Amino acid sequence: MDDLKQHLTAEELATAAEQLHKSMPLSEAIQAHLNGCADCKYELMMVLGLSDFEVAPRQIKFWQSRKWMAVAAFALVLLAVGIYWVLLPPQDFPQKQLTQITNVTADTAALVKDSDTEEIKKTPVEQPEKVVLAQASFTPNKDLEQLVTRYQSQLRSAVSNPVLIADSGDGFHFSWEATGVFIFEVFDNEGVLLSSEETSKQSADFQPESPGLYYFKLISEDFDLLWCGKFEVR
Repeated sequence: MDDLKQHLTAEELATAAEQLHKSMPLSEAIQAHLNGCADCKYELMMVLGLSDFEVAPRQIKFWQSRKWMAVAAFALVLLAVGIYWVLLPPQDFPQKQLTQITNVTADTAALVKDSDTEEIKKTPVEQPEKVVLAQASFTPNKDLEQLVTRYQSQLRSAVSNPVLIADSGDGFHFSWEATGVFIFEVFDNEGVLLSSEETSKQSADFQPESPGLYYFKLISEDFDLLWCGKFEVR
């Protein structure tokens, strides 16, 4: 190189790249030029990245085309941008979003604290299926409703007074004034027989297992229907 103020030639750059690749020291002139010329130093870095040294000694395949130099430079720029974004510190949340997250965390902590110090009583939310079934258990039975209407108008003379119903807390108690042997039956709102009891005590008891609409019949020992009534369990 005649004048170090001029840029290094392609051959000089290739030679310098080979020396660096083999961990050999550069000449003082080349080293001094690289220290003062950023352009040549950059091109040397490009040569180091693009050269193939897996050939016979001093036979270096160097891409001299400025076109490929430009492509390589663009690739390095993209790589540098990628490294920049990877190393970039995490961005802070917007103040509004950060405030919202903080509030949610504080509310959650307060709820946990309250649950540890006092019992939170809440009305259990029933599933839709359970609600439908509960409502269905109070649906009137058409046939039994007709019997209730007919026999509460004292269709049978054996029972002159209505059957009295009393809720004892443990179940329902039924009583009547007529004497004799009777059959006392209880049905659900679907007409299913739940209880049948023969008694001469002028009373009977029934313990319901679930809420709903129930019907009862008072039948004589000759199997004549004397009375039909209904009651609800809530």
